Amino acid sequence: MKTAKLIVLNALAILISITLKSCSPNSNPTPKVETSEPTLTKSELEDEAWQMEELYWEYVQKIDTVTYKTLWHDDFIGYPSFGDGVSDKSRIASWISELHKDPDLKYSYVLHKKASNAIEDVVMVFYDTDYFWTDKENQVVRKETYKFTHTWKKVDGKWLILGGMAAIKSQDALND
Repeated sequence: MKTAKLIVLNALAILISITLKSCSPNSNPTPKVETSEPTLTKSELEDEAWQMEELYWEYVQKIDTVTYKTLWHDDFIGYPSFGDGVSDKSRIASWISELHKDPDLKYSYVLHKKASNAIEDVVMVFYDTDYFWTDKENQVVRKETYKFTHTWKKVDGKWLILGGMAAIKSQDALND
């Protein structure tokens, strides 16, 4: 009887040992399946950022400042063409209504991509934008050209502007 108890206790000790070992963090865990976004090429990243610039200008054209502001990172800081200093996200849409203030003129634009550069997951774009105001006869009554740069980063799957700068382009340099 003593021998039978000893065998049962040994068997129980082995069973407990096996159970504890299988629960240990160093045991062979079930492999985790990692889900990540597919890696994009430099060119694909630059194309995506440029598409965001095109959306940016569609919102400007439609005077959709609410959606326009969703393009900006909450911690954005930049040097806009309006005012004399830097701006944060809170003031970034203030210039849009000025483009459309004259009800007798229609505002439009043309984008001229100059360069883009993707460095890891950040993309910088550089371009000029021609602003046109036309009258009821579709005659251009005013034109200005601005140069822009924006730095874009994908945050939680959404492209956002981290920083940027804009300035009127010298009329002497419009042939660049």
